[in-house]
Amino acid sequence: MNFAHNGVPHTVFSELLQESLKEVDRLFEEWKADDAVSMWDLVFNKGGVGHIRKGRHAQVFERIFGNFRDTEETDETSWASDVFGSPLDLDTANIGPDPNSGWPMELAEQIVELFQAGFTTSNCAYLASLMRSYLKIEVKRMIQGCHIPVKRSAEASAAPDFSGTLKPGEVFFRSSQQCGWVDDPVMADGIVRGDMIIFRYPVRTPSDGRLVKAVDYPALRNFTDVLLFSIHGERSGASILAGGNYDGDTIHMITEPRIVKAFKNSSLKFANPPEGFDECLERTTCRGREVLDALSSLNEVEHLRELQMILLEPVTREAYYGRYSTLTDISTYIYGSYNSDMTHYLSYMFSNELDAEKSGTHVLKAVWDKDSSHFREWNLPACLRKPGDEGRKKEPRRPWHLGPFVLDALNPFARDQEKRYLDLIDKLDEDADTNCDPALVAPVDQADMRAMRLKATGQDGMWYELERLKRFVEGNRKSWAKLFTEQRGVRSSQSSIRLARTSSSTSHDSTTSDASDFFQLPKKTQIQKKREIADEFWNGFDGLDRLVYFSEDEARRVMTSYAYHHAHEKAQRSAAANGRPKGSLEYAFVVAFKILAELKRKHHSTPVDLFHDLMVPRRSVRDEGRIGLN
Repeated sequence: MNFAHNGVPHTVFSELLQESLKEVDRLFEEWKADDAVSMWDLVFNKGGVGHIRKGRHAQVFERIFGNFRDTEETDETSWASDVFGSPLDLDTANIGPDPNSGWPMELAEQIVELFQAGFTTSNCAYLASLMRSYLKIEVKRMIQGCHIPVKRSAEASAAPDFSGTLKPGEVFFRSSQQCGWVDDPVMADGIVRGDMIIFRYPVRTPSDGRLVKAVDYPALRNFTDVLLFSIHGERSGASILAGGNYDGDTIHMITEPRIVKAFKNSSLKFANPPEGFDECLERTTCRGREVLDALSSLNEVEHLRELQMILLEPVTREAYYGRYSTLTDISTYIYGSYNSDMTHYLSYMFSNELDAEKSGTHVLKAVWDKDSSHFREWNLPACLRKPGDEGRKKEPRRPWHLGPFVLDALNPFARDQEKRYLDLIDKLDEDADTNCDPALVAPVDQADMRAMRLKATGQDGMWYELERLKRFVEGNRKSWAKLFTEQRGVRSSQSSIRLARTSSSTSHDSTTSDASDFFQLPKKTQIQKKREIADEFWNGFDGLDRLVYFSEDEARRVMTSYAYHHAHEKAQRSAAANGRPKGSLEYAFVVAFKILAELKRKHHSTPVDLFHDLMVPRRSVRDEGRIGLN
């Protein structure tokens, strides 16, 4: 919306969306060519697997160095918000692979691990189904959220040029690593030269995005991966961008010519709050000395209670920033981009409320009541609502003299593209091999042959032990099936909207009943129940260490192999009964992911070099690890 308001034609966004979808077209070609390395590279980077793992191990370092929270404390909201959660409990999203089976919780991480083990989309129907689910998620994320990748872009922390070299309106940026815009010969040394757009989230006012001039000064070339701003001029360059500063704020940069050439800077009046804005706010800040003076006359119990009230007051107040965000969107649609005084006012109210917990400056309750009443009858515009959300209020109308709203212009094209790509993705795994993988059934097949040979000579001990192992696996598989067929008395109030990034949302067992309410459970509950099945598989067999004909390791391989064989057999029967081409093997991979990958890896002998060159950690990961170790 910011770029459209500042002069970028709507057609540019359609072109960029179509170009970004070519990445999916490339994946279609790689799928047909069975290019596991290219698909691994795309999923690893797009799926953020490196960031997931970095966040997981960052928590380990925090625990090593004594910076950890009490594990008995729970936070019901952390599952959705804390991406750097403790890997040791299920109150967080980034909990890591199952400690027994090795099954990764994240869909993208499952896919890259399977590729590394030697599975491909042509020889493994399960991997093909995961890849298909991943592509659907990626396409929907890109199109429905209008998350259009721009190749000629980057992000960096903002910093002032204390040398005073840069003139007002100039910036300096040099990249230490290959990025989308360094392909340009003019930027072969990593230095950006020429016009560039910079912005900082949340982009709520026209001035939050600015056209600046990137320059090259030899004196600044030692500064890499940081965006330097001039210290000259009436105000700091970062402060214009949504009130930014130099305490670690991230600035986004774009040099895409079609955007840069059309972009025109808005008036800097939008970088300041509207007149009379302060009168709508109340400040609850106080100085440390004032707090100490107020507490000095209290007894110990009163002192503690009053101190708690003071410290917790900012986070116990009702927050309005989400609702002000909605009001800003409605006003932008009705009153015309950012030019109206109402939209300008609401955007600053949103920004103030977003920082209220830190600043201690909050909107007055009476002001909020007045602001909300002004838009009480209106829905969020349809182009800004989530798919399927019909709303229950009046649909806002955009006046004709304002011209088409950018998302109204873009959405019809985006919907056509979404339908086209989802149809193509649905057909991708039609040719995937649905036969049992010989590498995965080999252990149980070999054990069967040995047992039958011994039984023919009158020695049936091994056959009895093998039958015990098989019966146990079949019982475990029945426990898995019950997850999807049993009815629960109380349905979760939070339906399973948050399933997009785990395999449980896309590849559940083919024996599931339409009447099952398993997928109405919260995400962490689903994962916990699946982990319980995996735990039973690994620890539920009584006397595994007392078998005569199988070592413990061999028994586990045989159980894993039979779990795969049995799940495959059940999936084929279920698929035939329901008229589908294939069923799901999720059970086997959930309970024994690690061993299945090892069996495939040994049989396939995947050269490590295929993926080795792609496994170089990003600089930020290396630096963080070095800092942690020091």
